[in-house]
Amino acid sequence: MKIADLLNEHGLKWFKGSNLLFGVLWGLCGALLIVLTNPVVDSALVAMNVAFIIRNRLDYLNHQVAASIVIVTGIAWGELVAMPFLVFFFVFLIFGALKDYADDVLHAKGLWALVNESMLYYPIPTLIYAIISGDWLPFAVFTAYMIAYNLTKIIAHKKGYG
Repeated sequence: MKIADLLNEHGLKWFKGSNLLFGVLWGLCGALLIVLTNPVVDSALVAMNVAFIIRNRLDYLNHQVAASIVIVTGIAWGELVAMPFLVFFFVFLIFGALKDYADDVLHAKGLWALVNESMLYYPIPTLIYAIISGDWLPFAVFTAYMIAYNLTKIIAHKKGYG
């Protein structure tokens, strides 16, 4: 996901069409998670992508393609569950919007920026869900997402992108 973002907004250049390719790959990875995991992961992934729409974070075609693949797969082949969808949607929407505000309006710096940028609003609610339900897969998926996203961002920043 972050590579698709770097190809649009942060000056990374690979080859013609690489931005769209990575948007499709992002969408296909999300689709595979939906098809191969469980209904709560399905619900949380679709909730995350719907929250992206409302937060206006799908600002390039490759982002829109990716989110469309995830949402359509979740609706057509996933097993969406209303309550986890709604809970994760509102958590991701509210805390994501707070992150956006801190980034885009306040231009947060220092420790607050580091905590804000780490996107803990993905693993923390899924950890709470795991503790309550005993289903650790959503926590594993969203923690892996957060780690991969942030490692990509750190590497890109060190290379001058971002």
